[in-house]
Amino acid sequence: MMSQKILASMLISCAALVSHSAFAADLEADMKTLAKSTKAFAEAKDIDNAKQQLVIMRQAALSSKLSLPHKLEGLPPENVQVKEYQAGLDQLVAEIDRVTVFVDKGQLDQAKTEAINLVNIRNENHKKFR
Repeated sequence: MMSQKILASMLISCAALVSHSAFAADLEADMKTLAKSTKAFAEAKDIDNAKQQLVIMRQAALSSKLSLPHKLEGLPPENVQVKEYQAGLDQLVAEIDRVTVFVDKGQLDQAKTEAINLVNIRNENHKKFR
């Protein structure tokens, strides 16, 4: 009986570690996707490619909200830092949406100029949470 309890608690601990590692890996993958798509957007030569990169960026930013960076791991959702992290991602999504409006209007050069704010948001939040 005792060995079953020990085994059960070991399995639960392993499952928690695996899921924790999966979330960290997901966040890292999302951040790499954001970086890659931001670069591809800056190099986009046409509206369709630019739109595609913005869609990818938006999806990665939204997906990032499902995980926490290592610095915030274990903190409850109502923690001030966790809320700031979520707000930073919301700000990023809002900026992606704002840049998308320029692309939708066919104003690719203007969109690229405005997209510098994406980099600024990233840099600001990396200082806080990376």
